[in-house]
Amino acid sequence: MATYYIDCEFDGHNGPLLSMAIVGDSRSIHIRTTEQALDPWVMAHVEPLMDRHNAPMSQWIPLPEVGASIRFFLQDDRSPVIVADSPVDIGRFCRALSTGSDGGWASADFPRMTFEVHNVDCYPTDLPGAVQHNAWWDAMALKHKLTL
Repeated sequence: MATYYIDCEFDGHNGPLLSMAIVGDSRSIHIRTTEQALDPWVMAHVEPLMDRHNAPMSQWIPLPEVGASIRFFLQDDRSPVIVADSPVDIGRFCRALSTGSDGGWASADFPRMTFEVHNVDCYPTDLPGAVQHNAWWDAMALKHKLTL
């Protein structure tokens, strides 16, 4: 059972997922979708930063492929603990996880998954190089904040 810190960037509150990061103890991934932002604030403050990360694994994939990517990334952990700083990120994670490449339902065959929401502000942070509004850096900042 390992702990993974997540963050998502999306186009406004109900808009499509733009990127997601999953950060564990020894590995992490940044997933960017091919969706384009339409919200002016997101276009100005999030999109220009989406590729400014240091994730050792990175993908740029269509939105329906995100679930398969998450399931593959977590496949060796049968009881992952997923930590976020917002219930919205947990919801986005679960929606992606349970969506197949065809856009339909897909099984997430984990015997147990635990979700935690910590209502904390991760910024300002003393994490060197952190870029706010970048999913990978925000997940790293959350991990940094909660594991100090």
